[in-house]
Amino acid sequence: MSEKVRIGFVGCGGIGGHHLKIWSAMEDAEITAVCDIVEEKARKASETYGGEVFTDMEEMLEKAEIDAVDICTWSGLHAEQAMMAIQAGKHVVVEKPIDIDIKKVDKLLELADKSDVVLTCIFQNRMGKEIQKAKQLIDEGALGRLITGSTYIKWWRAQSYYDQDAWRGTWKYDGGCFSNQGIHAIDQLCWMCGPVEEVNYCHIETAAHEMEAEDFGLAMVKFENGAVGVIEATTCCYPGLGMRTEIYGTRGSAVFEGSKVKLFKVQDEEIDLSGEQEQVEQTDGRSDPLAIGLGGHEAQLVDFVNCIKTGKQPLVTGREARVAVDCLTKLYNKAGITKLGT
Repeated sequence: MSEKVRIGFVGCGGIGGHHLKIWSAMEDAEITAVCDIVEEKARKASETYGGEVFTDMEEMLEKAEIDAVDICTWSGLHAEQAMMAIQAGKHVVVEKPIDIDIKKVDKLLELADKSDVVLTCIFQNRMGKEIQKAKQLIDEGALGRLITGSTYIKWWRAQSYYDQDAWRGTWKYDGGCFSNQGIHAIDQLCWMCGPVEEVNYCHIETAAHEMEAEDFGLAMVKFENGAVGVIEATTCCYPGLGMRTEIYGTRGSAVFEGSKVKLFKVQDEEIDLSGEQEQVEQTDGRSDPLAIGLGGHEAQLVDFVNCIKTGKQPLVTGREARVAVDCLTKLYNKAGITKLGT
């Protein structure tokens, strides 16, 4: 490997622009190839950030000088493209979710386990010292026995958001507010409370947009540790409210807004993380999917490069990313949806 990790980038629209901006500023990495099925997007990315232009990923993997692939394409393509990259011997970072089809995810993980590559998925709300400390304390039992854990992501998307790309809101490539926007909240909830064992109730509907999948969903879940909780997601909530996750145990409570620790209180013990986090204004995708702070993404991409160089496991492994997709699958199955990703 060269001194810098050579990045082949796939999917030059939307969130891809944020990834490209981060890569271009990173000392230990360089963009050597960019790929998009729309040649104009790939050429524009190349002009701004560098890299040889491709419109076919397979051709890029065959011809470009790359060590790793960053995939920012439609959610329903993630696992398939990640497997292509791993089969070509490349390390892989995938935007969330790792895929929407759990069967494809399992095939990807099986392949990754047999390969000497790093595989990670972007879940930027896990980043930050305070929230990682909160996670550690919960795992150590600081809140006591967990009773309930719930998460709410009440965002807003205009109809134009779904109209601008044919894949948005489709069962095959995207899903609805649970799988696209809500996957952030689902991942954070399962990260804190553990995997979901079963979904007791799930209601979905397409309430305010013209699209295949849901724009509102509400569910009650039971975790493997016995705790119960609620997952609520929507893109109908004008003007868009923040994401909020609440964890309650027999000894204390924790509340998170995105990656921020808003409250962490334990009975009869001096543990308080709520005032320690740096007070920097952080934006999120509550009303604009691209109006997000890049700190969490940058931290994960830096971690990805470090893992390639050192052989360490990434902060978010492929198997950890699977937990949210497993929950997502159970939510949709309970609601009678079995065609996600197909």
